[in-house]
Amino acid sequence: MLVLYLAQAVNSGLALGAVYGLMALGFCLIYNSSRLINFAQGELLLLGGLVLFSLSQTLQLGPVSALLATGVFGFLLGHLLYSTTLGVMLLAQPLRQLMLTVAASLIWQGAAVLIWGKNPLKLEQFVTMPALRMGPVFLGPNTVTSLVLAVASVAVLSAFLGLTRTGRAIRAVSMNALAARLQGVNPVRAQALSFALSGILSALAAMAIGPQTMLRYDMGFGLGLKGFVAATLGGYTSLGKVFCGGLLLGVIEACLTLAFSADLKETLTYSLLVALLVLAPTPQSRQQKV
Repeated sequence: MLVLYLAQAVNSGLALGAVYGLMALGFCLIYNSSRLINFAQGELLLLGGLVLFSLSQTLQLGPVSALLATGVFGFLLGHLLYSTTLGVMLLAQPLRQLMLTVAASLIWQGAAVLIWGKNPLKLEQFVTMPALRMGPVFLGPNTVTSLVLAVASVAVLSAFLGLTRTGRAIRAVSMNALAARLQGVNPVRAQALSFALSGILSALAAMAIGPQTMLRYDMGFGLGLKGFVAATLGGYTSLGKVFCGGLLLGVIEACLTLAFSADLKETLTYSLLVALLVLAPTPQSRQQKV
């Protein structure tokens, strides 16, 4: 019986963990390029999913067209977020920059209510993968699809950052913005691109979670906080560690749900965040890299 419970926890935990991992990657990209915690990250997911829902109602989207539409809109939405937050207050105090992202989160949540209403919306599964069984562990189609989307995103993002000139410029800014500027890299452009890439990751996370839990106008901030917890678990030091932090958080949440209740799960998850913030080394004390 215990084995069955654990197998169920792994299945549901990995499905959500893949989403948390994608969100955490967005936090990692933005923090390393600008030293800013973006609390509007969840709204990037929410609006990306809602726009994809609207497109699916008017157009016959296949897997490729859905992925392209998700990527393009996420890219534009990330750029818009940068232009309305960090882009207009580059020299402001970090607290003022952070509060701008909080304000953007609330404004975009209000816009989602005005346009799509408060009723949950079901996003169809555009990319469908078959179920997978590994011994006692059974991974359902939603879980496999979420993992494939997430792992593929990590692989593509890693290749972009490591193999392209633009990606190496973002990495240079994350390590030392002043030295990167002296080498001809524009830190502002790198920061804007980090926001745009974060928007793509969040939109892909919406594609993964929409068929599982439906899209609700108030889901963005909570998912954003979970991404922040996952990024803190991963330490902000590498894409692989941050993504694994998301998977770990998802499995921990699933185990807490089975052991206690869904309501207590939230309390315990954020208690974990408090412990991490108090006990873990600060990101500034680590060598920053993406």
